[in-house]
Amino acid sequence: MDKKNLQSFIQNCCLCGNLQKLTKKSIQIGITPFIIIGESPAKDGWIVSGRAFYNKDSKLQASGKVLEKLLNNIGFSINDIYFTECCKCIIEDRKQLEKCCKNCLPILYEQLQTLPCKILVTMGLAPTQALLGIKIKKYADYVGKIFNININNKEYKVFPIYHPSPLNPKGYKDNVPIFNILKSII
Repeated sequence: MDKKNLQSFIQNCCLCGNLQKLTKKSIQIGITPFIIIGESPAKDGWIVSGRAFYNKDSKLQASGKVLEKLLNNIGFSINDIYFTECCKCIIEDRKQLEKCCKNCLPILYEQLQTLPCKILVTMGLAPTQALLGIKIKKYADYVGKIFNININNKEYKVFPIYHPSPLNPKGYKDNVPIFNILKSII
């Protein structure tokens, strides 16, 4: 499916109800050998700006600032990354996130088919569970480890990280050694 048809499919999907979706694009193209996969779009994020981790005023958001520091540590910038979310809808009730991520998995698989990335860096529990196809009891047991999966006869490495939110005590400090592992596998 081409990008235009995929975006149209996303806009017309109602598996999770009539939730607001990304309006401009559902993926940011970059140059990295990995793609970062978030949970779901934020109301004030790239749904408005058209750029991942930037607000409507083209200012880097708080999580973006943390992620930028982490990426700089391994020789990249936030503007270099491939990025998308597992769930394509804006989720206000986090209880829906797991179900919505599962519903959007075929869309994510379709997106991944068109990209050169073989490393899937997951930010948070929901995209990690969806891609691994398991229920995770303790996310910390999975963070920084590499999991091999096959999607449509293509091999990928799933590499979970802590969400880089400044509100997350593990967002920067505990991600530094994890990003060093990422650097070693790319």
